[in-house]
Amino acid sequence: MRGALAMSVPAVDYFAVFMAAVASMIVGTIWYTAFGKVWFRAARMSPAMARPLPAIIATAFLCELVMALIFAVLLGHFEGYTLADALASAVFLWIGFIATTVIANTRNQGFAWDLPLIDGGHWFFVLLAQGAILGAFQ
Repeated sequence: MRGALAMSVPAVDYFAVFMAAVASMIVGTIWYTAFGKVWFRAARMSPAMARPLPAIIATAFLCELVMALIFAVLLGHFEGYTLADALASAVFLWIGFIATTVIANTRNQGFAWDLPLIDGGHWFFVLLAQGAILGAFQ
């Protein structure tokens, strides 16, 4: 299909995408190690309820791989981008899609502000890490 609705898929550096997903897992590990006790309280969970099973870790990695891939595709639509462009894009993606979704979901489920702040903060730093890696590989 050609014309106004046609959209090209830009070339993607799949190694950079993979590294961005790995960095996302590292960020999450550091973040939730630092905020784990507070997060458990905020999420109304016990540590026993949130054991890191291999299937859950694999699912998280797959989701962060998809996130990095889509981020790379979006960045590829720029006429050439810099590290600063990728980091700015990370902030805009976080504000427009992640923060709004996390806040709406957790607040509508009756959670206090601490849960969306912890989870939203995690995704902010994940996107910054992805932006830094994707921007550096540009």
